Amino acid sequence: MSSRASHLPPRRRQIATPWVLLVLLLAGLTASLALHQLLTDGGAGRRVGPSVFDAKAPTGPLADLSRSPLRWARGDAHGVGIALVDVGDPTAAAEDVADVLAARDVDASWFLSGRTIAAHPAVVALARERGGEVGITGYTGRDLAELPDWRLRLELSTTQAALAAKGNVTTSLLMLPQAASASRVDAAAFRAARTAGHQGYGLVVGVDPEDAVGGQVAVIPLDRHASDRLAALLDRARGATLQPMPVSQLAGMTGTANSPVGGWAQANGRALLAAGRAADLVVLVIETLFWPVTVLLSIRALLSLVAALWHARHPTRGHWVGPVTVIVPAYNEAAAIEDTILSLVESDWPWGLEVIVVDDGSTDGTGDLVRSLGIPGVWLIQQPNAGKPAALNAAIAAARTDVVVMVDGDTMFEPDTVARLVAPFSDPRVGACSGNAKVWNRRALLGRWQHIEYVMGFNLDRRLLAVCRAIPTIPGAIGAFRLQVLREVGGVSDDTLAEDTDLTMAITRRGWRVTYQEDALAWTEAPFTAGDLWRQRYRWSYGTLQAMWKHRGAVLERRGIGLVGMPYAWLFQVTLPLFGPVADVVALYTLLTGGSVAVLAAWLLFTAVHTGLAVVAFRLDRERLGPLWALPLQQVFYRQLMYLVAIQSVLSALTGTRLRWHKLRRLEAQSALAT
Repeated sequence: MSSRASHLPPRRRQIATPWVLLVLLLAGLTASLALHQLLTDGGAGRRVGPSVFDAKAPTGPLADLSRSPLRWARGDAHGVGIALVDVGDPTAAAEDVADVLAARDVDASWFLSGRTIAAHPAVVALARERGGEVGITGYTGRDLAELPDWRLRLELSTTQAALAAKGNVTTSLLMLPQAASASRVDAAAFRAARTAGHQGYGLVVGVDPEDAVGGQVAVIPLDRHASDRLAALLDRARGATLQPMPVSQLAGMTGTANSPVGGWAQANGRALLAAGRAADLVVLVIETLFWPVTVLLSIRALLSLVAALWHARHPTRGHWVGPVTVIVPAYNEAAAIEDTILSLVESDWPWGLEVIVVDDGSTDGTGDLVRSLGIPGVWLIQQPNAGKPAALNAAIAAARTDVVVMVDGDTMFEPDTVARLVAPFSDPRVGACSGNAKVWNRRALLGRWQHIEYVMGFNLDRRLLAVCRAIPTIPGAIGAFRLQVLREVGGVSDDTLAEDTDLTMAITRRGWRVTYQEDALAWTEAPFTAGDLWRQRYRWSYGTLQAMWKHRGAVLERRGIGLVGMPYAWLFQVTLPLFGPVADVVALYTLLTGGSVAVLAAWLLFTAVHTGLAVVAFRLDRERLGPLWALPLQQVFYRQLMYLVAIQSVLSALTGTRLRWHKLRRLEAQSALAT
């Protein structure tokens, strides 16, 4: 805590801009995914049933299904309609077909999908300039008979918008590619056609080019054989004295089926297509990053497992002896300070132990309570509230032993904790040592989630980074330091809100080793409420960003903290959490919409690996596996909260928000160690 931060004036409650921005970003992501699927989903196809039309019933080239009974437009008996139908990517065939039409001076109807119109506007221009009118088949090219009415209407309106943007016209002609002939209009296709009819579309039905006679529409797929089929049809029509023509002319429509549109419709269409391109880009980025991130997380899991097992098999050896000073900074810790002090003075350390409690301007009688205990070897320093770094520095200045231990005012030690924590100092290269902080209030679900996080998150990372000699943080709850080292780095800085990370990085950059003793246990109180947890983790995350920025020069110093510790923190504590909600939204959306099996497989693999790591971490820490029943719920709820903390911290740092120290409320006194 910085002294400046602790004296900031109270802020008025207001809507948090980062939260609003986050909600908007996630809403935009969801909308992009939905739009991408709507505009790209080709469907799985279906089995066509019996035709709803009696073979003897009169039909024609164009059906009006907006009324009951339906009405057929009688085709010109002396003409044959030409319908060129998009069946995929028509760009290869379009030029050849247009050349045939131009050479024979014939007009035709081009039925294109919205996807083709949006991606290949040159085909639309070619159809308009050389081939006549444009009709539509829907946007994605899928069988419209498969779709519910709302999706069908959306397909049609989206296609019209694309046509308005790229061709400056709209159309009243619709063809169902899977029901291009009357014999294939089954009940589902008829329902789709009737829905379209109510939207103002006429349904075009036709026959194969070889079977076309006067008054009928010849349907020619725009594939690599299209120009040959068209030429053969035109030769046959000329021999039968039939006039080739567009569908609208064959059906006796007044004028063309295309109507010009104004600026608003064009702007609306362009906006829709721009949104579609943005959605495609979002999905492309996600798909591009999906497997690299999956591989990266898998490598991290493997390295964490190997490093944790190696660290457990090669514990830090040592047997340092000498007097120890324990520093306890305290601000409004009356609920817990007595238990903390008693656990310290009962330590099994025969070479001398004194406790310095610094009352940093408490208003709840913390200092009076410490004084009333009257315990020999427990010293009290009282000062006006100046922040935790100032309190620690006051005690450092008063310390007289070679090794000092720092402990939070809500933390209790085991009797052998001090002995285990200071053992590595027999190696003169060791400048600091981290202990193993445990959550004591773990019975409630929120506490249990934090217990899991401490064991399998913090401790696994600490083991991995200890092997790499790159531990970036000695937690305030339990850490030991050479007094010489503390004075060498100038004491505890108040430049950041994560003074423990700032201090650890400073020590490491000086060339001192920082170790981890997993059997040096300290029991600490975790936040009881989601609000307190949010405030604590927000401060931690924001302060860590400050510390990493302050010590960014470490990456050039070729030491563990710069080569491994800081890149690891930037990648796994900052960057990946920013994409966490994105990954979860994508996975959930994909699963709910029956999407990629790969996403489901990756999620199941991640869950299995995560569970396996949790089991290993609990075994290494000699913890019971019972609390792991809460692990799935932690992944669903708690992990999202931590993601949001990281996101808001980054947004706050980027926007220059000043964050105050948030004091954790003590809701219970620590009367005994939790089990």
